[in-house]
Amino acid sequence: MTVIYDTIGINYAQLRRPDPRIAAIIETALGNAENVLNVGAGTGSYEPADRKVTTVEPSIEMIRKRSSAAAEVIQGSADDLPFADGTFDASMAILTIHYWPDKAAGLREMPA
Repeated sequence: MTVIYDTIGINYAQLRRPDPRIAAIIETALGNAENVLNVGAGTGSYEPADRKVTTVEPSIEMIRKRSSAAAEVIQGSADDLPFADGTFDASMAILTIHYWPDKAAGLREMPA
């Protein structure tokens, strides 16, 4: 699977640092959700550390840049997620939707 971040994501983990203001908004939005799906997860900048997180990321380069302590990652696309409805308490997609080939299909696929 070749995606744009296989090319432009080479030094993403060093350059992209989470903004604490955005992280706080995400924490609030997730509420009491314990089991979270992160679609288009990249290197995991905004993944909450205090919840079970499963991530989907299409770019092998971004997957390679993830910390060994980061959440489980599955290489895949937002418009074809391999999860049944009800698998997660919440789904998130941060700074990614504009790259999806089929935005509507990806949003329909996000179970919660």
